[in-house]
Amino acid sequence: MPARPAASPAAGRLRTLVALAAAASLAACAGRGGAPAGPLPQFAEYEGREVAKVSFSGDLQIPEDSLERVVTTHASSCKFGFLPICPFGVGRKKYELDLAVLARDVVRIQLLYRDLGYYGTRVVPAVEDASDGDVNVRFAVLPGDLVRLRTLEIANTGQVIAQEELLAKVPLKVGEPFRRIDFLASVDTVRNALLERGRAYAQVLRNYSIDTIADVADVQLVAEPGPLVTVDTILFVGQYRLTEKTARHQISFREGNRLRSTELARSQRNLYDLELVSFATVEVAPESLQVTPDSLELERDSIGTTVLVRIVEAPRYAVDVAAGYGTLDCFRGRATHLDRNFLGGARRLELSGMVSKVGVGGALDLGLDDSLCREFALKNQPTAIDTAIASALNYRLAADFLQPRLFGTRTSVGLGAYTERTSELGLYLRTALGGQLGVVRQVAPATIFSTTYTVERGSTQATDFFFCIAYEVCRQEDIARLKDPRWSNSLSAGLLRNRVRLDPFPSAGYQLRLGTDYASTLIGSEDEYLRVQGDGSVYREIREDWVVQLRLTGGTFLEGLVDVGAGFIPPQRRFYAGGPNTVRGFRRNELGPTVYVRRIDPPPDPDDPPDTLVIASATGGTRMVVGTLEVTAPAPILRETLRMAAFVDGGKVSASDSLAVNPGLRFTPGVGVRYASPVGPLRFDVAFNPYNPEPGPLFEIGPTGTLVGPLGTFQPEPRTFWKRLTLHVSLGQAF
Repeated sequence: MPARPAASPAAGRLRTLVALAAAASLAACAGRGGAPAGPLPQFAEYEGREVAKVSFSGDLQIPEDSLERVVTTHASSCKFGFLPICPFGVGRKKYELDLAVLARDVVRIQLLYRDLGYYGTRVVPAVEDASDGDVNVRFAVLPGDLVRLRTLEIANTGQVIAQEELLAKVPLKVGEPFRRIDFLASVDTVRNALLERGRAYAQVLRNYSIDTIADVADVQLVAEPGPLVTVDTILFVGQYRLTEKTARHQISFREGNRLRSTELARSQRNLYDLELVSFATVEVAPESLQVTPDSLELERDSIGTTVLVRIVEAPRYAVDVAAGYGTLDCFRGRATHLDRNFLGGARRLELSGMVSKVGVGGALDLGLDDSLCREFALKNQPTAIDTAIASALNYRLAADFLQPRLFGTRTSVGLGAYTERTSELGLYLRTALGGQLGVVRQVAPATIFSTTYTVERGSTQATDFFFCIAYEVCRQEDIARLKDPRWSNSLSAGLLRNRVRLDPFPSAGYQLRLGTDYASTLIGSEDEYLRVQGDGSVYREIREDWVVQLRLTGGTFLEGLVDVGAGFIPPQRRFYAGGPNTVRGFRRNELGPTVYVRRIDPPPDPDDPPDTLVIASATGGTRMVVGTLEVTAPAPILRETLRMAAFVDGGKVSASDSLAVNPGLRFTPGVGVRYASPVGPLRFDVAFNPYNPEPGPLFEIGPTGTLVGPLGTFQPEPRTFWKRLTLHVSLGQAF
């Protein structure tokens, strides 16, 4: 058969033009015939209608609220605050059906399932008529088969880090689902491990293959470690008040050290700790600033590099002045002066002052108690305490100094001093002066050690009733100590190690706190005690998004090393339990030894019986143990921000120096809800208390306000069912 002659280029181009013209003609005819065009043409008649409802059906392997966050087709809503109403249209959000958006949502759902290991997932959208001309949108999901990881190889890292060590660190695990997010995280894990060992130019080549018949995946990560990089020069730019010497104190590495990414980040955080610095970066300098250009040495086994530190300083001084008026403060004012570079070196000095009761107290008495500040007018036959409280000028003068870095980058020193007088009308008047010296050091990653020496001399004027109810001090000898001026000095030390992962709720890790407080005549204190306390928490994921939390807290006063009986333990140093962060079946400080104070008020009419009020007062303890077991899980809705909780709290507070009864170990179960608000976790807990109130010594307030007693043992009435339920609303983690 003879060969066909080759077509000329001109003829080829002519045939192409004819084909394109024919295709365009057919498309035009199709358009004139009314056939819908664009994505999802079968739903063209619903385009632009308001969406009343969006739902998901099928074998959903992903929570519905997570799917709602992926798609951008939403139902119209009406919400004003927390109420499902829209007054005058305020709070109404209207969404109309857009088929292009709907088509992209189908792809988004498929990609989400693929990223979680479900390859070959099908998503079929459906649009149906709803009332008033609206439409309902439904996504029918048919997940593909779950692909699992069959093999994982990390190559070419043997000279820097063992493959076995990396396999233990990467999120990908053989036999588990092959998730794309874990695949990318594993690449970052390998590269970060190389960066941490001074391989600043390390790269990781990634490769994977999927067998959709056997539903398995094979992954290979090949590392290119590159040369070992050391720091040969550190350049500083941008600072003008902050000297280079001070800036170097914030840098956690020096010339000659290996270049580690963690040290770059730590140095940047150290610079941000200085209030004189508003912006800072610590990074490898660009090629133009390198002392020895990297391009000349990348083939060597070890090279040097220049690190560039950029700094933008904040204003040195800040002044804040405020004034106001209140019915229980009369006129008041405050002022603060902040120097962020006191004596150079980014040292911080803050001077603050506050004054209140201007117009009715002390040297600033303007006689306003008969006009603007009538709350301070003395009633008939005022007591000496009432007169002292009403006529005293409240004030506070304080100075706080911070040395940000001392002997390296991990130690800071703070020094403070103050003098103050505070009072509450009809309650108390307290005068005090003192100061403190504190040292904080980072002894290891996520581990902080601190020690503080506190000095204070003060006295409090109040009625015995106030001491027993508010200060929770009911013995006459203890009340006399608080009324007289006394030195209350203490030396404290604490260790905190926090390895908790928050996202935004605790999901893994642990936290450990240890602390001790010491007071005796050896440090100039009239108190005498040695207090130790420990607190540990553990968080573990028992199944996907289900977290079990364990906590144990204990503390005691060691009586063998100091003479506790000869001294005095201030109320704020004693142990208390009960409330949203300890044993939630009890109200705040309710668990432990309790005394009761009876107050008899004369009635307005002499013929009526007197009014009797009995108030419970927790006196605290010298020994405490508290434990919690809590399990949290995602809520059925809003899984990303809402969690459900079930818990059991237990604890005991006892005192060797108390007149009250020492109750036994108490357990209270409960349930709760946690919401990830913009300002932190918001907790709602309801706990059940199966125990009746504890009996305790009964005191009575005499006609002159003096505390009389004990008069015997008082037994409160048993709790009803509703009073056994304790509701706590709080912000922050439970522990």
